Amino acid sequence: MEYKIKLEKPARDFNEGFLLGNGHTGAVVYGGIQKEVIELSEITFYSGEVSQENNQKNASEAFKTMRKLVSEGEYEASMEAARGFMGIRRNYGTNLPVGKLIIELPDGEVTGYNRELNLMAGIAAISYTQKGVDITRETFVSNPSKKLFYKIQSKETGFLCARIFFEGMNDNVWVDCQEGEYTFMARARESLHSDGTCGVSLLGRVSAGITGGTIEYTKNGILIEGAESISFTLALSTDFETSSDNQNKIPLYSPSTNEFLQEQNLLMRGRGFDFDMEKEKHSKDFSAFMRRVDIDLPEDFVTGLMFQYGRYLLLSSSREDSPLPAHLQGIWNDNVACNIGWTCDMHLDINTQMNYWIAGPANLSECDAPLFHWMEKKVIPSGRITAKESYGLQGWSADLVSNAWGFTAPYWSRNISPCPTGGIWAADAYLDYYEYTGEVEFLINRAYPVFEEAAEFFTKYVFKDKESNYYTAGPSISPENSFEVQGTSFYFSNGCTYELTVIRQLFTNFLNMAGELKKDTPLVQKVKEILPKLLPFRILKDNTLAEWNHDYPAKDSQHRHTSHLLGLYPYSQITVEETPELAQAVKNTLTNKLFPYENWEDTGWARSMLLLYASRLQEGEEAYFHIKEIQEKLTHPNYLVMHPPTRGAGSFKEVYELDGNTGFTMGVLEMLLQSHDGKIRLLPALPRAWSKGSIQGIVARGAVTVSITWENYRMKEAAFLSKYDKEIRIEYSMGKAIKREKPARTEQRYSLKAGIWLRLREQEGVLQQSV
Repeated sequence: MEYKIKLEKPARDFNEGFLLGNGHTGAVVYGGIQKEVIELSEITFYSGEVSQENNQKNASEAFKTMRKLVSEGEYEASMEAARGFMGIRRNYGTNLPVGKLIIELPDGEVTGYNRELNLMAGIAAISYTQKGVDITRETFVSNPSKKLFYKIQSKETGFLCARIFFEGMNDNVWVDCQEGEYTFMARARESLHSDGTCGVSLLGRVSAGITGGTIEYTKNGILIEGAESISFTLALSTDFETSSDNQNKIPLYSPSTNEFLQEQNLLMRGRGFDFDMEKEKHSKDFSAFMRRVDIDLPEDFVTGLMFQYGRYLLLSSSREDSPLPAHLQGIWNDNVACNIGWTCDMHLDINTQMNYWIAGPANLSECDAPLFHWMEKKVIPSGRITAKESYGLQGWSADLVSNAWGFTAPYWSRNISPCPTGGIWAADAYLDYYEYTGEVEFLINRAYPVFEEAAEFFTKYVFKDKESNYYTAGPSISPENSFEVQGTSFYFSNGCTYELTVIRQLFTNFLNMAGELKKDTPLVQKVKEILPKLLPFRILKDNTLAEWNHDYPAKDSQHRHTSHLLGLYPYSQITVEETPELAQAVKNTLTNKLFPYENWEDTGWARSMLLLYASRLQEGEEAYFHIKEIQEKLTHPNYLVMHPPTRGAGSFKEVYELDGNTGFTMGVLEMLLQSHDGKIRLLPALPRAWSKGSIQGIVARGAVTVSITWENYRMKEAAFLSKYDKEIRIEYSMGKAIKREKPARTEQRYSLKAGIWLRLREQEGVLQQSV
């Protein structure tokens, strides 16, 4: 099915533009008539620099003091001790927008204006009639060619005149014209998240071609007169891979003396390109990924569109050859996130994780590659230093936030540190990749070593709670909430539900990996000893799930973060089937979070979490309610899901976040297919609004590709394809969307032969194999 975003006016700002990307370069196309604006971004265009001194000298001793004081209930004194623990920000930096490529075009009355973004092909197109002449434009950013391509075509000879030029975001820019190409250079410099002296260098090159007319390259831009068609290509490149502290601080050189420019010069040549050939190559590449999955919700086209849009945005941001993973805004930059306190980086207390949750189930596992590359090259080596210097332990850990430079130290504020589980929560993507692809070599060579070294840290990090005799942990925050003691807010304590949930999952995953690989080491035995003795979930007197191992009230009971509910999703430590009392406690917690409704701290990603929780609780109507709230209250005209300014996350305007869109896509997936705990659940949270529909090509854990078709709320057919011979367990609950009583569940086992489809039909609530 074709999915396109269609609008009838040019964009006024970022939130109405069309987003394009190839995992390196991002572009937001406005579609203006007299003035076309293309906002440019680049995934490595970061200010800041690598630092080996982000952990305080005696931080590990301060941490021991904090733990002792918290254990004694001395929260005020512990907060004072934290001054010697919290991380050092130094030149942390941020991803910055590169600037704008501007195309000035002829003035004149326009009729019939339309623009569309083809999600399946990754192409933005615009059409209109100006002074009786039909005009079309097309833009795409190619991964195979690593360039942006743009074409304007008129139906009349000599009609088009244009000036194409670059407009930088600050003074660290120069432009030049040499050898028939327009060249610009920018430096990533800012003074909010760094000292203004360090960041990467970027080179941009624009080369144009015309049919008819004349073309001239000047420092004021590329000047074109009397053309029938204009096409140009743009290439961006940075020195991120080779930059060092000294190189980051050198002056802005001229082309004749800048070694970086000379090295990149030949690699970025764009002259002599064939637009149509490049378009075909790009479309073939991009659509091969997008067309793996098809969704048809005939009664709800917008939800189907937004489902595919989440896949589109991740694919555009994170390709196998991307040098960094998707940051807070994927690969784009709205020039808002980089100008506020919480900045455009890799947040490790949910945002980076949510960016990548869809990779496996949405059949885009290749998108995980840059996340693993970044963790192995930047995060884990830095995390070994943090483990030793801030916690006094072996192994690796990473706290609340990270960046292009691999920052892993505790956050630089006592309000949101310590939080040493951020890194291993992000590393869950390793296990997800294995479970959705079945690649054993990946498990052996990449996933297991990461988890083994993390387990080494956390087996020493946990400690025995004297009162309960359980293993507990901390002190740590419950991202990013606080609690009150006699009217004073405090942020960290021992026994946070969030932290223990992540540690429990780490240990469970590690033992499962070790069992599969037949490893029985002293570390494996230690984890086996600790895991069943970890402090369990706790239900409070009001029948909600405890967020901390004490009964002090939350400072903000309707906070956007719901970190203590991760046992329900993304994990399955709490399920409707196996732990009904805990599942009910989660429901009660969510009810309280949303009352009074107008006081809920609503953001795109946080609402997506509510959607995911409802899906896991198999509450289809509740899940659909959250879908509609996202669409009606948190979605821009170009279908980007936003984070508005809130009481806990201030900003001068709304911020785009990739996780709002990818979280939405994951929520729809969980409504239609769940595969945790070794079981494939079909249509577990189908709402009344979707009486019929289909989804093709999604993936269940165990590397099983699944397609489902349903009519009148009953499954018409489900098909399963495995890479390997295996047995699967399938659960189906007939009529869940239309019966208020609990429908009977059918669970059956089937054997799959590698490469052969198994097709099932539902008859009177029972799944029967069809030929």
